Amino acid sequence: MNKNIPLKLVILGHVDHGKSTLVGRLLHETGSLTEGKFETIKASCKKRGVPFEWSFVTDALQIERDQGITLDVSHIWLRGKKRDTMIIDAPGHREFIKNMVTGAAVADAALLIIDAREGIGKQSHQHGLLLGLLGIRQLVVVVNKMDAVKYNQRVFNKITREYGAYLKTLHIKPTAAIPISAREGDNV
Repeated sequence: MNKNIPLKLVILGHVDHGKSTLVGRLLHETGSLTEGKFETIKASCKKRGVPFEWSFVTDALQIERDQGITLDVSHIWLRGKKRDTMIIDAPGHREFIKNMVTGAAVADAALLIIDAREGIGKQSHQHGLLLGLLGIRQLVVVVNKMDAVKYNQRVFNKITREYGAYLKTLHIKPTAAIPISAREGDNV
């Protein structure tokens, strides 16, 4: 591992599974947010009368905030002690698959997010297939919103078992599977 060569990490998954929320939380937890960004988002959410949204860290366009979807790829730098990482926050909506592929095409590795409540969706399968076609073999499956299923181990096991079996058909073996709650910051 060379500190001078950043890791390019694409974060992808079905729409509303929590990609941008995870990125926002990661940036906050690692102290990588620009000064004043947290306070600006907090004030914006208060003005709009909505709870704090970690996704607003990366979803900067008004239409993205209004509709709750990522339209375009965001490139965000996460500074690390051992290595810097360029996080590529890719859109999950099927209408923006071209943007997702554009972002993923330059990635070295991927985090694929699956909502614990919804489970594996069509986009989860499509994203896995596209990662395989792009030759990305370093993949971590992240099961998000575990708080919404009361951190049920069976839910996590079922998703990771089923998605792992699907990835095996694509000759992809996930490096790890991680249960998280991006909104709450659990296991991030």
